[in-house]
Amino acid sequence: MPVPLPPSPLRAGRLARVPGAADAVILAGPRAPLVGPTLRLVVWNVHWGAGDTLADARRFDGDAIRWTLDSIGAEIRRARADVVALQEVDRLADRSARVDQLEHLRDATGLHHAAFVTTWDAGWVPYPLNALPHRQYGRVLSGQAVLSRFPVVSNARLALPQPRAYGRVHNHFYLHRCIQEVTLDLGARRRLSLLNVHLEAFDQRNRRLHARRVAERMAALPGPALAVGDFNAVPPESAQRHGFYDEPHTDMRGDDSIEVLRATGWTELGAGAFTFPAGAPNRRLDHMFAHPSVQATDVAVLEPDPPPSDHLPLCATLRL
Repeated sequence: MPVPLPPSPLRAGRLARVPGAADAVILAGPRAPLVGPTLRLVVWNVHWGAGDTLADARRFDGDAIRWTLDSIGAEIRRARADVVALQEVDRLADRSARVDQLEHLRDATGLHHAAFVTTWDAGWVPYPLNALPHRQYGRVLSGQAVLSRFPVVSNARLALPQPRAYGRVHNHFYLHRCIQEVTLDLGARRRLSLLNVHLEAFDQRNRRLHARRVAERMAALPGPALAVGDFNAVPPESAQRHGFYDEPHTDMRGDDSIEVLRATGWTELGAGAFTFPAGAPNRRLDHMFAHPSVQATDVAVLEPDPPPSDHLPLCATLRL
C-alpha cells in the first residue's frame, strides 16, 4: 500500500519559522573587513550531518546531528575559511531530527553571511521503502549553501534537468539539482562569482548533461570566479573508474564530465588527491575550478579525524 503523502511543509506554511524557507535565500551577517591579499575557500559535502557512515538509510538522533555539525564547524574554523561552499545541508528535515543546519553552521563557523538554494523539497520521502513510516526519511528540505565573511550580493538557483531514465514517479521524490550562483562583495569595488554544484550521482548521461550546463555558465562568467562542489565524477586519469568497494555498482567508464569542465580553460585546483569515501578514500568526486584571473597559492584535501562527513573537504588559498 503506498505511503500517503502529506502536503509540502513549504506550501502548507509549517516552515514559516525557518528564516528564508524558499528556493533561493540570502541571510545577512555583520559587516566584514575588506578582503586581504588572499582568500581562504573550503568546499565540502557535509552529508546532512549524518557523519562518515555509508549506511545512511535511516533517521538520525538530534544530539548526534548537532555534534557532527559542531565538528564540521570546528574544522572550518581551523581552516580559517573566509568562504565555504557546502552541499547536502538539511533544514528541518525529519531524517536529521529537524535541525536547521544552515543556522547551526552559521553559528558554528562564525560565517554569518549566507546563501541557500533548495535542491530537495518533499513533503514525504518513503525511503527506505521497506521501513515503517516513522523510520523513513519523511519530510525533506535540503540544499546547497555558501557561508561567507563577506556580504552576499546575489544568489540564484539555476535548475538542472532530472534524469529521464528514472521516470516521473521516482523524480517526484528525488532531488531537483541545480547550480547555485552566488556573488560576494569583497569590498573596495571587488566582487567574486561562485558556482556551487552537486551533480547527478547515479545516472551518467544526466551527469554529463549537468557538466555541460555548468561549463556553459563558466564560459559566460567574467573573473574573478570559481566553480566548486561535489561533481560526483572522477577525472579521466583516475586509475580506478569502477568496482569501488563502497559502491560496487558505480561505473564511471565513459564519463567525460571532468574533461568537459577542463575544456573551458579554467584551472582545476589541486587535482589528484582523493576525497571519497572519507574513511578510506579511493576516488576524487569533489573539485575546484578557477577562472584564469584567480591564482591558488595553496590547495589541500583536509583530513579531520574522525571525519564528520562521508566526503573530505577541499581547502584553497586564493589570490584574486
